[in-house]
Amino acid sequence: LKLRKRVYQIFEDGRVPLTNNPVEQAIRPSTLIRKNSLFAKSPAGAQANAIFYTLVATANQNHLNIYKYFKYLFDHLPNRKDAGLEAYLPWSKEIQAECHK
Repeated sequence: LKLRKRVYQIFEDGRVPLTNNPVEQAIRPSTLIRKNSLFAKSPAGAQANAIFYTLVATANQNHLNIYKYFKYLFDHLPNRKDAGLEAYLPWSKEIQAECHK
């Protein structure tokens, strides 16, 4: 009852969702990753899994086709001439053009 006024504020603005389901769905993959990381055979394996899942999530957030993105990385990274990796990040213009969903 002490926080009643604050709780009822959500009813004053119709734009405020009454559920946090989108937030729960957004954090679900990280919960699954945490559980699956228990089966990594070494710290290096756990780190490799974390890097992989980070790349997948970032590509997904940037509306990329995951298969096309990884194919592009495996085709182009071994033959790159410069030391920079910025051109291979999911938000780069070339990646967006090649791998967009």
